[in-house]
Amino acid sequence: MVKLLTKCALFFAINAMLATLVLYAHSATLTDKPWETDSVLLTMPQGEHPNLVFLGTSHTYLFSRFKEHHEMVEATLNRSMFNMALPQGGGITPARFYLETFWESGNTTDQVIYFLDPFVLYSAGANDNHKFVYFEPLRLSFLAKLVRNGYSYRRIITYVRSKFGAPWLFQKPEPLYHHIAPVPERFVTEARKNHRLDTLYPDGLPADVFATYTAEFERIVDLCEVHDTPLMVVIPPTLLGHEPGHASMMTWLESLKEERGIALFDWVDVMPDRTKFYNLDHMNLGGIETFMKEWLRPALDGVTNRRSGIPA
Repeated sequence: MVKLLTKCALFFAINAMLATLVLYAHSATLTDKPWETDSVLLTMPQGEHPNLVFLGTSHTYLFSRFKEHHEMVEATLNRSMFNMALPQGGGITPARFYLETFWESGNTTDQVIYFLDPFVLYSAGANDNHKFVYFEPLRLSFLAKLVRNGYSYRRIITYVRSKFGAPWLFQKPEPLYHHIAPVPERFVTEARKNHRLDTLYPDGLPADVFATYTAEFERIVDLCEVHDTPLMVVIPPTLLGHEPGHASMMTWLESLKEERGIALFDWVDVMPDRTKFYNLDHMNLGGIETFMKEWLRPALDGVTNRRSGIPA
């Protein structure tokens, strides 16, 4: 019986090792361009220094989802950028995992910018049940990170199991139309706005969830302090106005600004022009360019100038 168990264990170990080698070899053939994959790990630089690192949800993901977007953002800001934002409402917990991996990979940056949407502070789905595990190649170090952090065991199993199916072997980014045209005026109604907010806050505003993910965000603040890297928090513009979680979030962020020295910009209402959006809360190409040129670039130049002792 002992011999049989030993042989079974050896057989399992050999096959697991072979499968891992095959997956590593396969991932080496995949793209490293952010507009060709939803994976952050595949695009992760090694020992490089992008000027800016972006974190956030699909609102930020769009800045690099198309090559034209990515190049326009870098040109407008006059800075190189590595975008680790996630589609489908990517939350704070995955963002922390990626930011840790960024620095563990020997990278540095001048500034981390978190484009923070209030709803991710009230959603377990955006944080502990997000689909990012489907997007990523099998990396033993990343698997160990998920386990060490006590991440959902179901998500961990999915992370491994999803690499043995056709969707991964032939993986492509989330299908998305290249939006240039504005959202039609007939779609910008209070009824549609309320419906959109209902989808973002299916569980309302649970205080315990808010406490969990504000604490998770403060771990990102800790990371930036350890790596002596300034953190800027931006509330991105939408046509939704102030979301239900906005007031509580801003009270908490203002305290972080006071106590931890983060830079904070609430720009949720700065672009009320519907022609800058392709739906109620996602900017089109023209909106992204306007936002970068009129809002983010001046803020970055001001922060850089103050850091250099030059009056902003």
